Amino acid sequence: MDKFRDKTRDNLYDNLINLGVDCKLAKRKIVEEKLFNSWYQRSLGIIEINENTPVKYINILKKDGGKDNPPRWWHYFAVPSEKIRSKEDLLDIQTTRKKNFPIFGKVKEIIWKPNSFGKSLAEIFTNDNEINNLAFEVGDIRVQSLHDNFSGYAIEIEPKGRKIGSRGSLNLTINHWNTINKMAHLCLGTG
Repeated sequence: MDKFRDKTRDNLYDNLINLGVDCKLAKRKIVEEKLFNSWYQRSLGIIEINENTPVKYINILKKDGGKDNPPRWWHYFAVPSEKIRSKEDLLDIQTTRKKNFPIFGKVKEIIWKPNSFGKSLAEIFTNDNEINNLAFEVGDIRVQSLHDNFSGYAIEIEPKGRKIGSRGSLNLTINHWNTINKMAHLCLGTG
């Protein structure tokens, strides 16, 4: 049965271990698996980060494919914060990929689209080459503030190439990992 199990979480765990990140695979069915887990997605499990970084765990979600749509994966990097944001001041910033030719063209620019509470942070992201390179290299990124059961931020990455058989893999370099934590520090500074 293990042969058919989705190993996206295992692959990211191995990737992080190879980068020297102190982490472990969490037990299944823990409350953290519910972070952003919608009715049409399922959690593949949590990777706990045991380092002094703002990212404390990663939740990997999958939407199974159907006849006319391929499967999709999302990686949520959880950044807890004591500063509770209300629903009224929800921060939400997403990348948009501007291509030199629609649909099939090469990405020439990353545009950070914020809601009204994310404008200053989006401007910082726009002017930071490392953060823009992260979006170019790994895929679409969304940053949101969270409230209710989890107080803090989530940095969501949907790996690029997901529609052409990448199988949800997110293969990070140490620079990618450091940039994700840089984004987390910037989020914590906006509170």
